[in-house]
Amino acid sequence: MSTVVIADDSPTLRRIVSTVLSREGYDVVEAVDGVDAVQAVFRTQPDAVVLDVQMPRLSGYVAARVLTDDWQTAHIPVIMLTSLDSATDRYWGASTGAQRYLTKDFEPPQLAGAVRDAIEAAGLDPALRPDPVELDDDDVMARVADLLDRKLFETSVAAEVTAIPATARGLEETVAALLSVLGRVVEYDLAAVLLVRERTAYVGVGANTAHLQYDAFLRSTVDAAATATDSECVLGELDIRLADAQGRLGADVYDDGEGAMATFLSMPLRGHGGHVAGVLALSSARPSAFGETALSTLRLIEGPVAMVVESARLSGVHAG
Repeated sequence: MSTVVIADDSPTLRRIVSTVLSREGYDVVEAVDGVDAVQAVFRTQPDAVVLDVQMPRLSGYVAARVLTDDWQTAHIPVIMLTSLDSATDRYWGASTGAQRYLTKDFEPPQLAGAVRDAIEAAGLDPALRPDPVELDDDDVMARVADLLDRKLFETSVAAEVTAIPATARGLEETVAALLSVLGRVVEYDLAAVLLVRERTAYVGVGANTAHLQYDAFLRSTVDAAATATDSECVLGELDIRLADAQGRLGADVYDDGEGAMATFLSMPLRGHGGHVAGVLALSSARPSAFGETALSTLRLIEGPVAMVVESARLSGVHAG
């Protein structure tokens, strides 16, 4: 029997929703507000969650974000059930990661169908579900605070990236500013933006780096660019623009194998129309150097980075 957590501060709505879903064969767990809903989901690991939006202590929007952001509950489909029906409300509901958005004038078959479809689409394997977790009120609010803090951090980084064109002049200065921003939020040894059409790689040095790692990094970046763009990219034909004002390349590092590249990461830079203009690449001599926080930040700013680079690239083309 599938389990569904329903959360609404109205006893009448909880009774109606519970009755509809119970008649469809679901085991229903009721929650009276947003905090209670998060606790119930972590405790029962249900097959789906139905959330009201306007609830005491924690709104349905925030509860949904907490659930969809955590690996222990991200696999559980969320359905928003609310009296709010403006375009803004629906947009905000979708941005929480919720799969469906229903209003409280629903017909019973509509609600039952939405829950059934969400569960089937999720395709949860009971054997792979995390163990139940008991959270007290402070645990829930700590997760909310952590989530909001991370989102604010990621949004601030994205805003700083998109502000670069207002002060940078030309492609090289734009890339330098971009790598500077990345260097403040991700601890890399080497970073590069490689543009295939321009046959140019802009490389920044963020820490003392062996020539051994530098050479391996360039080869890996070229391979990543060739794969991402599905075109030929030859290291010997590239114009390498190296930014190393502090002389970190080769400084106090010996090329005896100790300074080999241990971590490499690349992501495509998609320009107008979705075409891949090149790649952003990062490397480190430390194994597993880029943790989940760094990866989450990079995923968030992938679009803004590509947009800024593409705009600077096209401005240079038009200027020429």
